[in-house]
Amino acid sequence: MRVYRPKLYAALWLLGMLGLAWLSLQNLKRDWLETGFLALLPQAEQRPEMANAIERHNQAVNRKVVWLVGAANAGQAVALAETVKTGLAASGLFADLTLQISQQQYRQSYQQLFAYRYQLLDSRTRQSLQQDPQRLVQENLETLYSPLGQWQAANLERDPLLLFGRYFAAQNPLQLNIEHDAVVVHDGPRAWALLIGELPDRDLKLDKLEQLLSLNQTLQQQARQQGGELLATGLPLFTAYGAHSAQQEISTIGIGSTLGVVLLLWLTFRSPRPLLLCCLAVASGLLAAWSLSLQIFPKLHIMTLVFGSSLIGVVVDYALHFFCDGLGLPHWTPRRGLSYVLPGIGFGLLTSLLGYAGLGFSPFPGLREMAVFSALGLVVSWLTVVMLFPVLLARFQPQHQFGMLSLAGYWQRSWPERLNRHRLSLSAAFALLLIGGLSQLQAQDDVRLLQSAPTAITAADAEIRRLLPIGRDNQFFLVTGANPSEWYQNEQRLLADLAPLCEQGKLRQYDAVSRHWPDPAQQAADYRLLQTGIYRPDFLQGYMRNLGFEQLAIDNEIRSFAAAAGQTLSLDDWLASANANLRQQWLGCNAEACRSIVSLTGIADLAPLKALAELPGVTWVDHVSQLSELFQRYRQRVTLLLAGVCGLILSILIYRLGWRHGLQVMAVPVLAMLTALATLGWLGELFTLFNLFALLLVLEVAVDYAVFFQMAAASADTIGKRDTTTLAVALSAFTTLLGYGLLATSSTAIVHAFGVTLAAGVGSAFLLAPLIGFNDKPAER
Repeated sequence: MRVYRPKLYAALWLLGMLGLAWLSLQNLKRDWLETGFLALLPQAEQRPEMANAIERHNQAVNRKVVWLVGAANAGQAVALAETVKTGLAASGLFADLTLQISQQQYRQSYQQLFAYRYQLLDSRTRQSLQQDPQRLVQENLETLYSPLGQWQAANLERDPLLLFGRYFAAQNPLQLNIEHDAVVVHDGPRAWALLIGELPDRDLKLDKLEQLLSLNQTLQQQARQQGGELLATGLPLFTAYGAHSAQQEISTIGIGSTLGVVLLLWLTFRSPRPLLLCCLAVASGLLAAWSLSLQIFPKLHIMTLVFGSSLIGVVVDYALHFFCDGLGLPHWTPRRGLSYVLPGIGFGLLTSLLGYAGLGFSPFPGLREMAVFSALGLVVSWLTVVMLFPVLLARFQPQHQFGMLSLAGYWQRSWPERLNRHRLSLSAAFALLLIGGLSQLQAQDDVRLLQSAPTAITAADAEIRRLLPIGRDNQFFLVTGANPSEWYQNEQRLLADLAPLCEQGKLRQYDAVSRHWPDPAQQAADYRLLQTGIYRPDFLQGYMRNLGFEQLAIDNEIRSFAAAAGQTLSLDDWLASANANLRQQWLGCNAEACRSIVSLTGIADLAPLKALAELPGVTWVDHVSQLSELFQRYRQRVTLLLAGVCGLILSILIYRLGWRHGLQVMAVPVLAMLTALATLGWLGELFTLFNLFALLLVLEVAVDYAVFFQMAAASADTIGKRDTTTLAVALSAFTTLLGYGLLATSSTAIVHAFGVTLAAGVGSAFLLAPLIGFNDKPAER
């Protein structure tokens, strides 16, 4: 205060705000909003190749939306799907929409691989040739004389042993039913046509996400009107719902908090000046948090704004202590008021920053953003109160009777007296409530709790997965080898162990590059297998003569087979003809190793799959479980951080106030946090890493309340200061509950639990803080 120059500091504040306004204008010109669920999660803690594999695996689903269009028969389902496709294409949201199967692409792939037909054998054909070549010939004859024989006979002249037809059919292991040039799934009396859309970018802007959600709802309604049904799933749809829900919650929380603050301040001060100054403190804090955070992060997630909007209930605390300090004092001046409240609000800011600093080192991008956003907002709001308010509150003297002050004074005298009168029984009941609640508290670290969706979307997702075995599971295998040959051998060993699991019903399907592409050594072995088996001249001539081939055709086939000796289909050439999903599974080779992904579908039992990670070069990757384990580890670390922050604050309090008063002050936040945890236990709410974030805020406000009551007890005018402190704390608690407590109305479970934690903790701190210094009051009097 000896170097305090109000006008100079106010001018510096104004310059700072002008700089922030300029930054904000620059930020508005860029794409700054992040809505994707995955952006909240950290990159893999493992090696870079692991993170690359996870990213590549997720690319297959991040931008895709899948629709199933249902009708009474296949023709009606495909026709209705055409109508849906037209509506989707008109929206301009999708880079690609696939309904009809491209016959040209099918033929092109067939032609590219046909030249290598003698080196390409599917696993079933290879096994038949090794065990009984005659049995393979018998199967061919049965196929040719079956109802499907006419279709097979069309390829017989070019592929007399149907070897390539078998291989090419194995490229589509799911054997999807094609009708009217579209994939159709029959389920009882209903037929479903498959439509797949791919977005141009996985990061859609908020208006596009709203358009996607609205478009899907409209198309579902139109399908029902035409007697059909439309099911939809995909990560973009879940993201669109989450963004829509978050936007509604921002409006609810922001409007509710603002209206509550306005009403409380007007009832207390009956003057527009305190109200406008509180709004200024809030606005400057949020503006600074938004504009400065975007200088640190490329984008801000919409959930950061949800939490940030609740800052309204906290940043106003500094202003309230300033305003309430001068109520009823005839000779109050802003400088005198600032000299009194500065230690208290400074200590409150310090505790906040200590907590946010710990969260700032979290590996979760969402937590880091929220910590930085909140810390910047609080710092600038604090600076607004300290640097600007003394100038704007000059000669401010309210001219009304302070009914709220009288009410606060009555409450702060009667409430502690009643507690003191029944302190033994109340203490015992409080201890039982704490013990009972804490004993029921269970940590839940499943990262999927971060995302929620309405029942309709989750039910549609489950139904599509039941009808179509095409959705990849989150788990997969990463296969590594020092060179292409070693990689191939490692992946083949893995596939050999996966096949029995499918037969046992523990896995529906798996897919891998080496399931379709044999390496050069295997291609040479397959050629030799044909050479010593069914392509022996006597064997081949007898087979083809029985089918009616002329000698010229037989000689041509023998020459073609001989000419193919020594040729090899490279992996790059095979990938050029493969579908997009298989191309994504190949991660390539570098100086260290070759890597690929083995995707899994329909996992029924994880244990035998995890056991396969013991195979050479095989790594089991379960991204969701790994993130949940990371969640658990950092929940434990933040718990230690919270204990460390409490210890640091206690040390500072003891240094400044002595053992007795320091322990009294620290008891308020500790009991408030325990009450919040016990409340979660009794209500059966989630307890996650984010609840610890809430406890850090409880620690902040509870220390703030307790310190101000301790300051009031040490003041020369103890009674007057306790009255104004009680009013300031009451207003602060109510605005904080309006800000953070409204988070308990969120549809997202983890945000709801955050709000419940804050409401219970701040409410407890408000009830406990007046006990500080109460027993000293008669002596002061």
